[in-house]
Amino acid sequence: MQEVTGVLNMLGLIAFLFFWSPAHQEKPLPELKSFIAEFRKTLQSDDKLLGQYTYTLREQEIALDSKGKAKKTETKVYQVIRGVEEWQTYRRLISKNDIPTSDKELAKQDREEKERVEKELRKREGKSESRRASEKAKADREEQETMDDVFDMYDIQMVKREAIGGHDTILLTFKARPTYKPKTGDAKILRKIAGRAWVSESDHELVKLEAEVVDAISIGAGILAKVQKGSMLKFERRKVNDEIWLPVRVEATVNGRMLLLKGINSRSVAEYSDHKKYTVDTILKFGDPVKKPPPLN
Repeated sequence: MQEVTGVLNMLGLIAFLFFWSPAHQEKPLPELKSFIAEFRKTLQSDDKLLGQYTYTLREQEIALDSKGKAKKTETKVYQVIRGVEEWQTYRRLISKNDIPTSDKELAKQDREEKERVEKELRKREGKSESRRASEKAKADREEQETMDDVFDMYDIQMVKREAIGGHDTILLTFKARPTYKPKTGDAKILRKIAGRAWVSESDHELVKLEAEVVDAISIGAGILAKVQKGSMLKFERRKVNDEIWLPVRVEATVNGRMLLLKGINSRSVAEYSDHKKYTVDTILKFGDPVKKPPPLN
């Protein structure tokens, strides 16, 4: 009996030394500066990425009472066809509050969309290629200036490693440096927002974001709109077809007002699903059953 006990104790000691040896301890976190530099390279508008796909979009608008409880909910489901440019996007309403859109209404939407596109094309015929290129270059330059401003402004800290949906991510926290003076309009707004971001360790893509308004945001000196402290934004992405990260859920809780009079207290949820790569051979089957997005981990 003593010999058996001795063997078991020896096996336990070997297991302890094996699993607690330096080779099996959790690997250290990446170096912050280089990780952020790689993360920044991946950042681009999801609108541009979605331009390669068709998808189903479910939008839910929930009006809240003073205690944050739902008092009215409206749900709309769209089939979305994207183009390279924003004006080429077609959002085809296929149901409202779980009631499918009638064939007559679908035909009307398609007819109006065709007319809209033809009108837009005629308007763009008068714009030269050089002017379009100049406008794009200006937009790209302004986007880069904003990006530079935001990354200079935020104090970013690396917290820990977390697994989300089968991917190792690095949890980062961000908040504006108190003494930093933003140069661009977007950064002036973003300096009043702080939060957390989960970034894929392998390919440095944004996986999840939670942001909160930490100081009231006024637009047009508060005349056009004002977003109160405590308003929240949550954003989740998933790797589709093991090739590209795309948004799957965006949730915003906003308390504020518009035009000095209209109070806003609402929660909005947008869910993206059924992403399909768009090619010239894509066949769009309108009216297919809407698929629920799988649960997020």
